[in-house]
Amino acid sequence: RERLPLGYAPASWDALSAHLASRGATREEVADSGLVTVKEGGSGYYDRFRGRVIFPIVDAQGRLVAFGGRTLGDDKPKYLNSPETAVYTKGNHLYGLYHARDAIRRAGFAILVEGYLDVVIPFQAGVENLVASLGTALTEAQARLLKRFMARPQVIVNYDPDTAGQQATTRSFEVLLAQGFKINVLQLPDGLDPDEFVRERGADAYRELLRTTVPYLDYVVDQAMER
Repeated sequence: RERLPLGYAPASWDALSAHLASRGATREEVADSGLVTVKEGGSGYYDRFRGRVIFPIVDAQGRLVAFGGRTLGDDKPKYLNSPETAVYTKGNHLYGLYHARDAIRRAGFAILVEGYLDVVIPFQAGVENLVASLGTALTEAQARLLKRFMARPQVIVNYDPDTAGQQATTRSFEVLLAQGFKINVLQLPDGLDPDEFVRERGADAYRELLRTTVPYLDYVVDQAMER
């Protein structure tokens, strides 16, 4: 919990906003925080995150800047993120980086994944050099940030195996190459993402597959041949 914290937002329309108000936050501060949604017409607001597991997002110095939330039921959207605020621009941060940076330095490479749980579940199982791109296409700022934690920038891209994940994988190459990264790609079997794979087959099996990654050019050729 202390190393990669999680939280919970109760299924209430005003639990958080009422708490913040009781601690002295003004109406304007609460609205600017991104933690509430302003009602149409500006007549009030309600809590943005309700009935969700919460993933705190911190910057590279460990300062809290935003939140992500995953529903526990069938609510849509499945994932909900803080909007951009005065302290948070999503394209400037990587989820998990603050907690993964020592492991990245030790390993000499980072594993780039898509979602919060793709970081949390392997991390919990002892694979700690993972970061996620916060639901956005990898940005130049994110690549520069990641590069700071490696003497020789190397990354294994392990996005989800669906069509969107494959497209995101290919798009990431240009950004990473521009920053001088050596790039390999890991495709997990049976259509599994990192979260699912580690839960089903364990961290040791995941580590073994990290030895079987392919250079990005081989991935590009294979994808072209499949098409």
